[in-house]
Amino acid sequence: MKKQGFLYGSAILIVSAVIVKVIGALFRIPLANMLGGTGMGYFSAAYGIFMPVYAISATGLPAAAARAVSSAAAQGREDEVFEVRRTALSLFGLVGLAGTFIIVMGAYPLCKAVSGDIAAVPAVIAIAPSVLAGCLVSVYRGCAEGRRDMYPTAVSQVIEGAAKLIFGLSLCYGCLYIAKTSPLLFMRLTGCNNAADGALPYSAAAAVLGITLSSFAGLFYMMLRERREKSGRKSDRLSSKKKRTAIRRELLRTAIPASIGALVINLTSLIDLVTVMWSLKVLAARSPQVFSELLAGGVTAADIPNFVYGSFTGLAVTVFNLIPSVTNMFGKSMLPAAAAAKASGNRKRLGECAGGAVLASALVSIPAGIGIAVLAEPVLKFLFSSRELEISVCSEAMRVLGTAVPFVCISSAAFVVLQAADRADIPVKLMAVGAVIKLIGNIALTSVPALGVAGAAISTLVCYIFICIASLVMLKKYANFDIHGFGMVFLKIFSCGMLCGAGAFLVYNKLSDYGNNVVSTLSACLFGGIIYILSTYFTGIITKSTLKMLIS
Repeated sequence: MKKQGFLYGSAILIVSAVIVKVIGALFRIPLANMLGGTGMGYFSAAYGIFMPVYAISATGLPAAAARAVSSAAAQGREDEVFEVRRTALSLFGLVGLAGTFIIVMGAYPLCKAVSGDIAAVPAVIAIAPSVLAGCLVSVYRGCAEGRRDMYPTAVSQVIEGAAKLIFGLSLCYGCLYIAKTSPLLFMRLTGCNNAADGALPYSAAAAVLGITLSSFAGLFYMMLRERREKSGRKSDRLSSKKKRTAIRRELLRTAIPASIGALVINLTSLIDLVTVMWSLKVLAARSPQVFSELLAGGVTAADIPNFVYGSFTGLAVTVFNLIPSVTNMFGKSMLPAAAAAKASGNRKRLGECAGGAVLASALVSIPAGIGIAVLAEPVLKFLFSSRELEISVCSEAMRVLGTAVPFVCISSAAFVVLQAADRADIPVKLMAVGAVIKLIGNIALTSVPALGVAGAAISTLVCYIFICIASLVMLKKYANFDIHGFGMVFLKIFSCGMLCGAGAFLVYNKLSDYGNNVVSTLSACLFGGIIYILSTYFTGIITKSTLKMLIS
């Protein structure tokens, strides 16, 4: 199999990520418009409870499989490559089953204890089986990525995205439609006593079920691909029991710290779920006048915490997550090369890998984050035009989250290289400290009347500023990263990003006088992008040859 280089592999993953994110936007935006803040609160509660368990069982697996496969392939041990996959599937399949069982059995007590609202229980149960599918598909993807073949990951992600769009929206719309037009049938199907009360919780669960089906669609593709690849393989001998035991130990040695790190990383969403909901309940009881606009808009006092949390996660966090999900592909594509450099003791090449991943993430995330910050409300109105009340709740929070985007993206790239450099423990430790900062910040800021849910965004920003700086320092120590050289480049990129944001802001303000938000927002984004490309070229950040290479 021909190995794909960093830029080529990144291009494959980025194109697929862009496609998936476009599909994801086509899913999340109509979903938010259908469910509103309250329904998205149930949807997000299921994700907040699900993600930590999913992170333990699945997130560390691609890194473990990719590392083991890339090491074996680099030394020409082809039989071991297939044995790694076989061993990983059996080992992590059991982990996936255990994770699914834990979520199903713990759905009610988790919802009761964490969010205080059992209406999210159907959605939590609906998402549980995707833990098993996620474990298995992650093994297939990690093995392919370990051989620097990014096509299987890219194609399976697109398949998952398309299936999620089709199944998720169809099931959610169908559930809402039945609840509205045939309430007796809806009550018979769901077992609830009132169709009006059960419409949003069960519709959110139907959307989540679509996500579960999509994860199995991606797994089905990877299994078909493996079957076809296996039929053309000359050798598929079983290794000795001793060898399989050694492979299991190596997989667990990488997967356990990576999964713990992913658990800590995803604890931030669980922290938001617990602390934001609790703080909003306290704030609503202490200062109900803060939510007078929501009460006037028809939101009941009891539903205010869930409505605000759903608006924050369903609108602002959805937009915030778009950029990191794309830039993460730089680090993901760099992992095999960085691992190979570490294995061969080539510190210079390891430093180049670190610099490339961090620089690529910075180039994309800085202008995007500044753009989100300066155009927060126009972007929300462009995407969620029918949800004015939800936008009024989360627009300020989104401005702050936009500022946090570069720090999230750069630290994620640094984490991947640190894992390749055999220091997977460092991201875990940094994220643990970040989670503490996030927890303290949420409790201290979210209940402040002047801030509300924007306090959670501020704590996210402070958390990731610390993590980003600390991760770059660790990258310098363990991966030969030129932190001083990057500091100068970062200042240049930041200056170009500020020009981009200023240009976009001025264009929007000028065109918004004519009253068309769609035209004004798109024109502002286009103009800001042109300014950024030109400014990075003229300041020497991107040379002519680099531009040609990236375009090709």
